[in-house]
Amino acid sequence: MTDLWDRALAAMRERLGAEGMRHSLGVADTAARLAETYGVDVEPARLAGLLHDWAKDATASELLSAADDHGIPVTDVDRAVPYLLHAPVAAAELKAAMPDLDDQVLAAVAAHTYGAESMSPIDLIVYVADTIEPGRVHAGVETLRDAVGVVSLQELFMLAYASSLRHLVDSRRRIHPATVALWNRLVSEDPR
Repeated sequence: MTDLWDRALAAMRERLGAEGMRHSLGVADTAARLAETYGVDVEPARLAGLLHDWAKDATASELLSAADDHGIPVTDVDRAVPYLLHAPVAAAELKAAMPDLDDQVLAAVAAHTYGAESMSPIDLIVYVADTIEPGRVHAGVETLRDAVGVVSLQELFMLAYASSLRHLVDSRRRIHPATVALWNRLVSEDPR
């Protein structure tokens, strides 16, 4: 895994500026810590955390074009906010650029913006790590950080996802249909 990490790190350094690299390394470290806390394989979580923003610096037209090239469905919300496509586009591009990446790493990268119908522990970890990495300063982030290891991974993810939804509503932003579908599934399965 060390060789793969080194190649991924070098590739990310070529793709991202200083702030993007700081964030990606912060997500990688946070994902590793979360994986350790929740008994999940650390190395794939750390690698997915590093690679999650592979396509972050792509322009709107590049993301839309790449989605089309890779057969990624594009909704009206994606067309209005192409940035949301950076996760599924990243996973598709990474599959071609680094064919030895594990499918669980690719799935976690693909799911880190609006989630996925079915999410593995690594998917949940990368989503949460992206939300709480040390550079994040949004409202409620300290509460989420304090919940690590106190609540289950599923509950931590739900808290982070709810925080993201509140932010979208409060800032009057569009909500992706996949986000709504995942939230509805999560609350329907919530034992409370």
